[in-house]
Amino acid sequence: MIEHLTLGEFVVALLMGLAALSAFIWGATSGAFHNVEAIKYQVLQVEDDINE
Repeated sequence: MIEHLTLGEFVVALLMGLAALSAFIWGATSGAFHNVEAIKYQVLQVEDDINE
């Protein structure tokens, strides 16, 4: 028989996994992972502007 504490930990782990999966699916559908290299170049451009 599963103890209540073990069942609670399982439920919490399951909910955290579902939250992470939901966040990933939301990010993928909203385009958050599209063209991630552009952010790097934007940061470098801002740093160059600040240094000048």
